[in-house]
Amino acid sequence: MRTPFSVLCRCLTGALGQPLSEVDLPCNAGEWERVLKLSGQHLVTPSVRWALREQGRFSELPADVADYLDAVHELNLLRNRECEQQLHDVIALLGGIGVQPVLLKGAAAIAGGLYPTSGERMISDLDILVSSDRLADAVDVLAEAGYQTSAGHSELAESGGWEAVCHHYPPLYRADLPAVLELHVQPVDLPFVKLLSSADVFGRAVTASWAGGECLLPSPTDFVAHNTIHALLVNTQGKLEQVSVRQLFEFALAIRTYGDKIDWCALGSRFSANGGGRALRQYLALASACLDLEPVADARTDFWDRSRVKAYLSRIDLDSPTLEWTINLLYQTKSRARNLWRKPDLGRKLLDPEFYARWVRSIKRVD
Repeated sequence: MRTPFSVLCRCLTGALGQPLSEVDLPCNAGEWERVLKLSGQHLVTPSVRWALREQGRFSELPADVADYLDAVHELNLLRNRECEQQLHDVIALLGGIGVQPVLLKGAAAIAGGLYPTSGERMISDLDILVSSDRLADAVDVLAEAGYQTSAGHSELAESGGWEAVCHHYPPLYRADLPAVLELHVQPVDLPFVKLLSSADVFGRAVTASWAGGECLLPSPTDFVAHNTIHALLVNTQGKLEQVSVRQLFEFALAIRTYGDKIDWCALGSRFSANGGGRALRQYLALASACLDLEPVADARTDFWDRSRVKAYLSRIDLDSPTLEWTINLLYQTKSRARNLWRKPDLGRKLLDPEFYARWVRSIKRVD
């Protein structure tokens, strides 16, 4: 069945080396509008442009569509260059006190060269991993450089209460800089640290040349593991039940780029031993169904994995804002109730208006 989601995914496969024909593209103005709306919601519009250019289809686009894609890419590239400079400065600040962080998620993807330029990848924030014993030093040096927590997070930061429920320090920002900065002491949410810990990431990190200097990146295996945990186990299964196309595309792109540098046997064994084996196979099945990812020999999927994928796909194809909001509300309520059950002392948050404001914002979030 041809849907805006299926067309969007088919277009994105062009950036994964798959040829695109005329029938793979939106066929009229209305379909273009729906596909581009969805690409914007999932933060993959610049990647769509890359895919169409990669396969020589960009010149065939309607003029207004080509202009729109070029404009989004240009604006994203300008912002990301500022983000790259910000990240470069943060690495230098931390290096000045002997702290060498590992870049995570979008920062790692760009510094690691997964994309032709930073313009092809939209960044929502900058995530870096620091050792827990140097976190206080990192926060201090960043505070001296003008970074601060938001009013809603300052008490949590000062009291240390965030450590009981979160894997990163409360977000830091500077009003004159484009991106929020998250200092992680663990790469993933606390319930999933057995799947990927700070010690794992630091122990296998690779040194890369970037922006005239050096930085640390997760190993290819850990990059794929982190994407799976963050995108599927945390955001999809744990919160919204909504698949992030940006994260799924990056998962497939990493597999295609890194190839046999990914140790699927070790990854599968670690996930299976800690209750994540089924999730890893489902994510591979999802990437196969959506982006035609070729089967991974050491991580075979089965009928039940492929069946579970259908539920994720039907969720993406929902065309009812009211129904989408209701589903998000139910899953966010479940997620927060689970956190309160695990940590009863968090009940004081129920008296904080910012708790409810963040709740409303999270209901609207795709990724």
